Amino acid sequence: MTTQPAPLQAAYRRLNPMILPDDYVCPDPEPEERPDMQRAPTVHKGSYFVARHFADRPDVLVDSGGFVFYNQYSMNYRFNPDLYVAVGVDKAAIRQRNGYVIWEAGKPPDFALEVASETTHRRDTAEKTGLYASVGISEYWRVDPTGGDLYGYPLAGDILVDGIYHPIELHTEEDGTIWGYSGALDLCLCWNPAWDWDVDDESKLRFYDRKTGRYLCDVSLVEAERDVAVAGLEQAAAERDAVAAELEQAQERIRQLEAQLGHREQ
Repeated sequence: MTTQPAPLQAAYRRLNPMILPDDYVCPDPEPEERPDMQRAPTVHKGSYFVARHFADRPDVLVDSGGFVFYNQYSMNYRFNPDLYVAVGVDKAAIRQRNGYVIWEAGKPPDFALEVASETTHRRDTAEKTGLYASVGISEYWRVDPTGGDLYGYPLAGDILVDGIYHPIELHTEEDGTIWGYSGALDLCLCWNPAWDWDVDDESKLRFYDRKTGRYLCDVSLVEAERDVAVAGLEQAAAERDAVAAELEQAQERIRQLEAQLGHREQ
């Protein structure tokens, strides 16, 4: 006999009242705009690349550290995953709201990710598991920057089936990469302790797109985009110099014609 998730109010502690200003807007997860984000840069870069991946999808919301409200009778019931994604929603409308309001969005987020820390890892594997299942989040993933000292494992994902979370199958490659497939994102979450921090997040987490055969944070793509941007700037500068040269030639021609006209009048 399976045990059903606890009721929402019992699954998570009641928070102190929160009052948001009327002009508060749910922020985009741009790294430079959220320097105070909790656990940055652990999920910072990952959320940025996921957001960029879905940038052309007006029906996909990607947020890092934003509040999700789940009890329409009290806005004090809320949680803020390190990263969450909702598919099939009005992204623009939600961005204008004070966080993600489930009953207004019409559905819970499809994906939630928590990153282990000294202060949150016990709640991530206990209270939040029951809460996220009760709310109806389809996939709940966890990554441990220490490699398993806090969670007991570096990476894990669960999928919701009949109100109960079941483990998502993980695979281990020869180079030590551990990965699992997220059906909610149609991406693979991959973890490897050998990845450099300056390229990846502190959590050693990458997102892999099977369609392109590349990681979302693929350095070669970033460098290619940079090269295209630099080439564009150089071309614009060359065109500007050409126009300036043509203008100088035209002005010199005007001066010559004026000089000739003045000589004839004399």
